[in-house]
Amino acid sequence: MAVWTYRALSAGGRAETGVVDAETARAAWQALRARGVYPTDLAEDAALPGRTRRVRPPELAAATRELATLLAAGVPLADALGGVAEHVDHATLARALTLARARLREGASLADALGASPAVFPPLYCDLVRAGEESGALAGVLARLAGHTEAEAATRARVRAALAYPAVMTLATTAVLGFVLAWVVPQTTALFAATGKPAPFATRALAALGGWIAAGWWLILAVGGVAALALRRWLATESARRRVDAALLRVPGVRRLVRTSAAGRLARTLATLLAGGVPLEAALGIAGPITGNRLIADAVAAACARVREGGALAPALRAQGAFPPVLVQLVAVGERSGALADALAHAADTYEAEVERTVATATALVEPALVLAMGAVVLVLVTAVLLPLFELGALAG
Repeated sequence: MAVWTYRALSAGGRAETGVVDAETARAAWQALRARGVYPTDLAEDAALPGRTRRVRPPELAAATRELATLLAAGVPLADALGGVAEHVDHATLARALTLARARLREGASLADALGASPAVFPPLYCDLVRAGEESGALAGVLARLAGHTEAEAATRARVRAALAYPAVMTLATTAVLGFVLAWVVPQTTALFAATGKPAPFATRALAALGGWIAAGWWLILAVGGVAALALRRWLATESARRRVDAALLRVPGVRRLVRTSAAGRLARTLATLLAGGVPLEAALGIAGPITGNRLIADAVAAACARVREGGALAPALRAQGAFPPVLVQLVAVGERSGALADALAHAADTYEAEVERTVATATALVEPALVLAMGAVVLVLVTAVLLPLFELGALAG
């Protein structure tokens, strides 16, 4: 079974793109005609140019929840995948679902079929689906996975919203300074030159800065671009990422935020995996890299090794010294009560809320600093532009 990417016209003349699984090009064309669309381009198992947009977590969560709903209603798996693929608007996600449907019809399991598109379905997703298939509770696992993805997306959205105001203020300050340097200061300097009176020092300093930037902007952009590219390539190496992660764990204040965020991710992922039926050792192997810090991931791997040798999870985490004590205590309580997944879910809620409070507090401290920065910009404008203009007005009078 092959997957075909197409561009087509609907019966109403509206252009649309998508994917369809069929044995041959003729079969794909007939399937599209049966839907009431007329293909203009048809290519086998290849996305059309410009249709590889990244799938965002909310989009993946919505598709997962719809698939879980269809399966819970008794719809066959292949038909459910096809229905979701036709319904989603995201071309990359639709193609991945259609490819999974084609592989499923060839005899592959759903987890392996989804794993053929790793850019869309991460390892955590596929491992949970595999656990749901083995336990016979695929619909429930998919619903739980959709909830996990939605919660993670909501947390990220709240953090971005908290950082939006400082970003806008910074851009506004930069734009105002750029306008002053590029337009207002040169005009003020020209007015002083016309009167034969020397401009004030602040005006001359800003004029010199603006002239330097105007003369060497191409050099600034070139050096900045090369430096950014070199930094990006350096950060892509494993040794560089480890150095950065280690440095973050040494900075006061930042260290607590990194550890709290990593603990929340670890707890949330483990809770989802364990509730989905994934064994603890396998869950630890999956959750470690998701923590976002390589040193903490190494600590999770070391704890996993101790669990594999027969030890309990709480002592294994405590021995690493990289995890908050509250997380270790909650894990110990969960192991004793036999409700480890619930205890981890409670820990995840606690740490995610703490991360949001920390970011909100930091943003509240940044806002006064930005206000002061804007005040400094206004002071520069008054000193370098407005006061000299008043002097010129007095001379003209």
